[in-house]
Amino acid sequence: MIQQLRSTSREIQRQASFRPPYCPNPCCKFHKRSGLRFYSRYGWKKIQRFPYKTRRYICTHCNKTFSFTFFFLDHRERAWGLNETIWSLFIDKSTKCSIARRIGHSERLVRDRLSKMARFSLLKHAYLTRNLPIGEKIVYDGLENFAFSQYDPNNINHAIGKDSLFTYDYNFSPMNRKGRMSPRQKAQKRRLERAFGPYPRDSIRTQTRRIIERLHKRCPSNVLRFLSDNHFQYRRAIQEDLASLKIMHTRVSSKIYRNYRNQLFAVNHLDMLTRHLLVPFGRETIAGSKHSIAMLEAFTLLATYKNYLRPKFLKRHKTDSTAKLRSPAMEVGVAQKILSFREFFQNRVTLRQVELSEDWRNLVERKDPHSRRFIIAYNGI
Repeated sequence: MIQQLRSTSREIQRQASFRPPYCPNPCCKFHKRSGLRFYSRYGWKKIQRFPYKTRRYICTHCNKTFSFTFFFLDHRERAWGLNETIWSLFIDKSTKCSIARRIGHSERLVRDRLSKMARFSLLKHAYLTRNLPIGEKIVYDGLENFAFSQYDPNNINHAIGKDSLFTYDYNFSPMNRKGRMSPRQKAQKRRLERAFGPYPRDSIRTQTRRIIERLHKRCPSNVLRFLSDNHFQYRRAIQEDLASLKIMHTRVSSKIYRNYRNQLFAVNHLDMLTRHLLVPFGRETIAGSKHSIAMLEAFTLLATYKNYLRPKFLKRHKTDSTAKLRSPAMEVGVAQKILSFREFFQNRVTLRQVELSEDWRNLVERKDPHSRRFIIAYNGI
């Protein structure tokens, strides 16, 4: 009982010393981050979970009232203190059902919390990198996986810094099933294509063009140094669609041994961690994502963990003595240290405070125009 009172008093003290960074009202001129004092304290409100009361504020400009929890991950959550446990278990290759059994709650709660963390992470990443220039070589590739069934393969195209191992950008490419199929499988594929239509056949080329255009705008020298394998869609996107841009494209054979000396190591390293740490991306898994948005949200959580909450390598590295002490975000200058879970998931960023690409906005709003599955749309927190 004494321990509970001490923890409650610490949380109350934390709320009392907090300063809201912006007004939650999107129509207020103080909605974007400002160092000005725009608020007044508005008392406390009793709640039915720990710490049983929360600090309230009022904006002196628009008279909008808001609470302390708005800026944190546990806003409007009845079961308090579960987010970090869910995060750590999911990153440690646990399924959503097994996480639900371990914490004593429903699988729906776990699914909603992970989806919320993914949106929070993506918006925070977009805000931290909004003015980040690209001064290193970019390594690019696609991680092939499937959503719901083998008839829905796809590629998650991702661009990573060659030296920093920082994940700058990624998007999604649906694909049609390929390879050898039995007569039954061919018939099922035809039925799906009659009902929903085939996926775009040039999706990888289109999404590659979009990523390269976004990356090129962030190069101060107006020259993008780009490394990839010999995929023909990458070549077509660069040589035909983006011929007007200055791109130094280096192609590396995918048959070369994939160790640290490989020029594509940065992207191979992320693919290895994704296969190793996330259940939906495991080989021959029975816990695959039920639709494309859920799969992208899982990848977003892994990219966030790798960028901000984890050093470049967990062990000492022969060619880089600081790799065990510095995260990819520290290498590119968007973080001062390896962040903890609480440090990253605070001061929430809203949609009005960042400019998102069409790919990332669809992910935040949980939209996929090519999906064959029903996806519950995001209606706000």
